[in-house]
Amino acid sequence: MKKEEQDLSICIDKVSKTYPWDQNPLARRNRGRSLMAELFKKKSSQKIKENDFCALRNISLRIKKGDSLGIIGLNGSGKSTLLQIIAGTLRPTLGKVKSFGSIGALLELGSGFNPDFTGKENIYLNGKIHGMNPEEVEQKYNSITAFSGIGDFVNQPVRTYSSGMVVRLAFSVIAHTDPDILIIDEALSVGDVRFQAKCFSFLESFREKGKTLLFVSHDLNSIARLCSSAILLNKGQIHSAGTPKEMINQYSKIVSEEPHLPEEDSRSNDDPESELLKDEQKNELAKDEFNYGGDKAEITSCQILNEQNIETTVVSSGENFVARFSVQGKSFVENPIYAVTIRDPKGQQVYGQNTHFSKTPTESLGNGNQAIIEFKLKANLGEGKYLLSFGVTQFKNDDLEVIHRRYDALEFQVINSDGSFGISNCFGEINFQTVTKPS
Repeated sequence: MKKEEQDLSICIDKVSKTYPWDQNPLARRNRGRSLMAELFKKKSSQKIKENDFCALRNISLRIKKGDSLGIIGLNGSGKSTLLQIIAGTLRPTLGKVKSFGSIGALLELGSGFNPDFTGKENIYLNGKIHGMNPEEVEQKYNSITAFSGIGDFVNQPVRTYSSGMVVRLAFSVIAHTDPDILIIDEALSVGDVRFQAKCFSFLESFREKGKTLLFVSHDLNSIARLCSSAILLNKGQIHSAGTPKEMINQYSKIVSEEPHLPEEDSRSNDDPESELLKDEQKNELAKDEFNYGGDKAEITSCQILNEQNIETTVVSSGENFVARFSVQGKSFVENPIYAVTIRDPKGQQVYGQNTHFSKTPTESLGNGNQAIIEFKLKANLGEGKYLLSFGVTQFKNDDLEVIHRRYDALEFQVINSDGSFGISNCFGEINFQTVTKPS
């Protein structure tokens, strides 16, 4: 092993993956044959045809040992393809992937399971696929079945299982193979709440051991909770890389982008008043704020007010407070939707509300008009730092159009005096009594 590779877990070098477009019925019939033939190739094709569909394009990554990498992106962005190539179940068309350590992969529901075999038989089969010998499986069998929680169903054919039961069993087997690198693709979204909590506990302990985790999920809170870094894939390429919170913000922007060009601003680009307004907004942006939109209307100010109606950045746990923001109209916005979101520093969404969900009527916003919106909230939060985000949207042709969003515009701190801990405060009352046993 080269010296520069000693701290690496996975090295991905200029990886691309293409598929031929199905031009005619004969091509569609022959495609299955070509894909089967690909599996038995000793080397990748090292050639991309002009008309091929490119699922991945020139991906390069260096993933260090102990990293927890979240991979996010729209459907069809190449996430699953990338994981399959890393896991070795799919060959790249171009480029190389090198891994340093054993890999455990949960790529799709029931992968590696024979539906006609019982759960027990599939435990032994899947254990062998992941490098365990029969003796190891035998030693871990009781622990695997206990972790899965499927009980006597372990003796029934897998085809009789629900999707949640399949995930339980598959995850349990993977967890007991003790890999150096664990790859998970959307698998945790199927299981019930209790099992998800068990899986998250396992994954957190897995990270603490200094092992490498690659995690794909549309559940952005899970990405924020589990991952130390993240990449955003878009159209088969790495759009950006950074902290989970940064990538979640970028992903939200991509989701909200309209395919058409934005309408012309009713103000002239040479209007000094317009330029002054933009400068004022820039000056007010928080250091770590992420914002986009603002062509039709813009959020020009935002603040937190305490119970005495005084602006503040510190709120006591259980205290009422107001999240207030002002919106300046620049063109006509019909029935705008105003929203507030609270997130923790990792980017996990703690609370969110908007005028649409709350069925609060709003008035259309015209050029030059200003709207002041107040969300009256109660800080049922645990001690710590939190971030407030603000947004304006509208429905246009049954689609949600983003007018302006300001993510993490304000930081505030919650303090408490009752000694409780956690992300929320349930204000528990403790009663205690001693019952003396009669002599």
